[in-house]
Amino acid sequence: MKKVVIEVPREKSEKIREKFRDTIHSIIEGEHSVRFILYVPDEMLDELIHQTNGSIKGEAPTRPIWTGIIPDYEDLRKEDDRITLIEVSTPDFVISPFVEKIKEQFGFSKKKPEKTPIEKIIATTESYAEFDQKRFILAAIAGIVAMIGLFLNNIGIIIGAMLLSPLLGPIYALAVYVAIGDIKTTLRCVEITGLMVIMLVVIAALASFALSFVITLPLTSEIISRMDPNAVFILMAVLLGFATIIALSEGIPEGIAGVAIAAALLPPAVVTGISIALFPAGTFKAIVLTLQNVIGLVAGSILGVMFLHIGPRDLFAQFQSRQIITRVIWFLAILILFLVLVSFLV
Repeated sequence: MKKVVIEVPREKSEKIREKFRDTIHSIIEGEHSVRFILYVPDEMLDELIHQTNGSIKGEAPTRPIWTGIIPDYEDLRKEDDRITLIEVSTPDFVISPFVEKIKEQFGFSKKKPEKTPIEKIIATTESYAEFDQKRFILAAIAGIVAMIGLFLNNIGIIIGAMLLSPLLGPIYALAVYVAIGDIKTTLRCVEITGLMVIMLVVIAALASFALSFVITLPLTSEIISRMDPNAVFILMAVLLGFATIIALSEGIPEGIAGVAIAAALLPPAVVTGISIALFPAGTFKAIVLTLQNVIGLVAGSILGVMFLHIGPRDLFAQFQSRQIITRVIWFLAILILFLVLVSFLV
């Protein structure tokens, strides 16, 4: 059950009242505005959102999501814009004969799977599309912990580093923004993901080089295994990326789902840094394996959001997003083919 609060200027309230005469639960009339409070089944929420004039555009959108619910929105003056409000929340529980009647009327008596609105999905990814110093520090610590585990040949420590690593967020955000056709934010996610991977490589290289003056650092089996690029690893990364997106959609916590991303990306990136500092002969192979995993994870994540039908709402934006997705998939396919060929040559 969702609680929807819609507040509009008084002169627009009559049209709103007509539109929601079958669902309005209560009305609060103010001096300059009227507030409508609705309680609707979860299954009706997405249909309400579909009543829009178009998706949000621009750098700093000020118009609400459900522009179609508010009549003549484009003609609203600035003072009316400040009054206009749409808020959605989930109450702990609702006891109302009227709500039960709506459920029966629309056949919602049985609990059906709730589809997450695209607006909520975008809201969860917004923070990952921006540079976050704390996440980079966390990734750096995870990289150092993974490096220690690799030198100690201790898989338990490596897994602990995977649990700590925040690598899932930027890749998930990248896939979502590709799906909705937001090129600018997609490129920002690519930049953040790339910076995180490069940071892991640089930190591992510097730390390994510094430690080599203090103790003897062995070439362990855990390190050697990540200097052997193979086409199978690309397939593994694609499957992990796809599975991670599906897991997130099923409500599996990000910390658990993110282990799959970290498992494919964190150790190879750290081994690349170790190779640069101490074992130059294996550097190229480690770089190829890291690239295989990065490209595979991105490709799998995009396939995941496509499988979940994540995308924009209005038809023109859908057409644009399909074009962007097609180009991105072709680009990734070419990269994957190139990396497969390289894996056979090295």
